[in-house]
Amino acid sequence: PQGAVFAGLTVIGLIAAVGRIFDAVTDPWVASLSDRCTHRLGRRIPFLRASAVPLGIVTILMFVSPVGSQSSVNSFCLLICSLLFYLFMTLYCTPFNALIPVLGRTQKDRVNLSTFISITYFFGTAMAYLVPNIAALFRSSLGYAGSIRMTIAILSVLAVIFMLVPAFAINEKDYDHAEPVRTSAFASLIKTFKNKQFRIFVKSDVLYWIALTLFQTGMPFYITSLMKLDSGRTFVLFAIMTLMSLVFYAPVNILARKMGKRKLVLFAFFFFTAVFVLTAFCGTLGIDGMVWGLIIAALAAIPMAILGILQQ
Repeated sequence: PQGAVFAGLTVIGLIAAVGRIFDAVTDPWVASLSDRCTHRLGRRIPFLRASAVPLGIVTILMFVSPVGSQSSVNSFCLLICSLLFYLFMTLYCTPFNALIPVLGRTQKDRVNLSTFISITYFFGTAMAYLVPNIAALFRSSLGYAGSIRMTIAILSVLAVIFMLVPAFAINEKDYDHAEPVRTSAFASLIKTFKNKQFRIFVKSDVLYWIALTLFQTGMPFYITSLMKLDSGRTFVLFAIMTLMSLVFYAPVNILARKMGKRKLVLFAFFFFTAVFVLTAFCGTLGIDGMVWGLIIAALAAIPMAILGILQQ
């Protein structure tokens, strides 16, 4: 259904909000389950193996509406799929992130690991922006909706394969020799948030991810509505931003060891803010839309390279 349905929110907005709130609740719960896991394969790997395939299936189902016309049944099914999507994503990502300090025992190792993870994150996101381009290949035979579903299915299968690689290639027992904890999720949260430095980090991390999500989610709209470009240019500009960001990865890795992470992160926050302000002026000043796109892509690549590595 189009238009606002409650307090100015749309159905899609409500579903997205409920999903995010649900995600925030399940994060510490899954973290506690993983910390207390006594499986023979370790505390993290069993979660990775169990959640990858269900996450791929639910991702596809989010794009499949049971009723062929506008219906509250579709909204309800999308809500359920959204909740399951966030649940399985949490079951995979939370234990996966917990592996980083175990696999990287030194500061240098952890920065390198975070660099590699950030690189694959960018490539994965770039593939997501290819959805319109890939769907166009199937449109004549499957129609608009069918072509989108086929594209999502293909990318989901690829994602599941990639997600299963660390789940089966890493022997967690070779790295993690810690005993499973016995603290409850609630008690653990209380202890964690008593740490003032952690509270400061969490606040900045939340704001950063809100900003990054707004920027990346809004990219197709900046390109089509502000820059007046075809939606197909979204992948082109994102690819340029990704490649330019990769160019900065090596310098960021080196500078983090020489200057420390704090100065670089502060610089990136302020720079990212400046890029946001500049984005608001896209399509003005008599500058061609594609030129605007290249300017934003080039400038955004710098803070995204720094924050993509060091926040992790």
